[in-house]
Amino acid sequence: MHCAVLCSLAAVVSVQVSVSALHVLEGGPEDPRAEAAEAFDATRRRVEAFSFRDFVAKFGRSYAEGTDQWAEREAAFAKRKEEVLAFLRGPPQSFTMGITQFADYSAAEYQAVLGYRGRPRSSAGAGGSSAALARERGAFEHPQNYSVVRENREMSRVVRNQGGCGSCWAAAATSVLESHIEANASVMKGLRRILDYSNRLSQLPTLSLQTMVSCTKNPRNCGGQGGCSGATVELAYEMVKEYGGIPLALDWAYESGTGNTPDCRESVFQEAVIGITGYEVLPSNKLHPLMQALFHTGGAIAVSVDATHWGMYDGGIFSDSTWGGDFTVNHAVTLMAYKRPMRDESGELQMGYWLIKNSWGADWGESGYIRLEMKENEEHHCGMDRETHKGLACDGDPDEARVCGTCGILYDSVYPTDVKLLKPVPAYKGYFPN
Repeated sequence: MHCAVLCSLAAVVSVQVSVSALHVLEGGPEDPRAEAAEAFDATRRRVEAFSFRDFVAKFGRSYAEGTDQWAEREAAFAKRKEEVLAFLRGPPQSFTMGITQFADYSAAEYQAVLGYRGRPRSSAGAGGSSAALARERGAFEHPQNYSVVRENREMSRVVRNQGGCGSCWAAAATSVLESHIEANASVMKGLRRILDYSNRLSQLPTLSLQTMVSCTKNPRNCGGQGGCSGATVELAYEMVKEYGGIPLALDWAYESGTGNTPDCRESVFQEAVIGITGYEVLPSNKLHPLMQALFHTGGAIAVSVDATHWGMYDGGIFSDSTWGGDFTVNHAVTLMAYKRPMRDESGELQMGYWLIKNSWGADWGESGYIRLEMKENEEHHCGMDRETHKGLACDGDPDEARVCGTCGILYDSVYPTDVKLLKPVPAYKGYFPN
């Protein structure tokens, strides 16, 4: 990983996105292909007029014009810009591409940012809990469309920027846990009381992403050495269990945007406020258990994807069919909603999608989100990941894995169970806990 270069590129923020800025599955079905067709020409003209100087100014790069660094980055930008324009000059598709913060990255730098190293499992869902396997065999009662995006769920609207650290796995684990906190009214009420008692109620009680990054152990070298070099959501939740909880970001803010992993500060766990009893790994490569889990829990789900072609995504419903299918799982993200494909009165299929929150900042994609196609045959859209030890495997794991769903979204799905408040709720202001 070119850490020295990534350090100069990182811009680390957590941005709260307005619910109105997101596609939250309201209203009747729309045809995103028509939506994208209208956007293609406008996007193409915008990209054509966008220079490298514009890019440097917009993304705050520190390159000095006339230097070798400027020339090297400008060449990378020019290549990426031409790739984007070639896409935009082709037939309109359901999504558009544009100039993003990755336009001057090398291929190696982009791969380092992905930073996900999932755990290979059999197509039968080995590693899933008995509850998940029971749901796989049983009846499903999930609706056609469902979203965990809510106006009053402020933490869930935070879009993180992992910066130059391969910490997407930690960002996904943290965001999903926050979503499950907000889905639990009792835990959320107690958390607000604790913050009020300590005069911190005005501050958003997001969890410490840095604790996830620095304190998660990776003894089997699951695709890396942990921290900014990659790990898994499962390992992150194992860490929360081992240490008995996780503190708030107020107690340890994110420091790894420069690409470095500080040593674990075990003293911070004295401030831990949220704990879990475990986590559930859903059956691998199965459609309905994933939708059912989102609907049943009311909280987000951590999923793994192949984000190889996501870097220049600008908006619309992304489809991996453009490249014949993407199945090399290399990135962890947060599933917030789904909309199943449906046929209209004329029998024409309207595209479905998964609403995904990423960890690349709110300037990327659709306010930090991407709509990922849900195919009519999603569970049968499969391929082989033949490079698992580059992006997936732990020591001793197989070299190949079967992966299903658009960009492999059905392969590896995880969420925490039994979220609980660790600190006693103060008995004051007329409030007495049970």
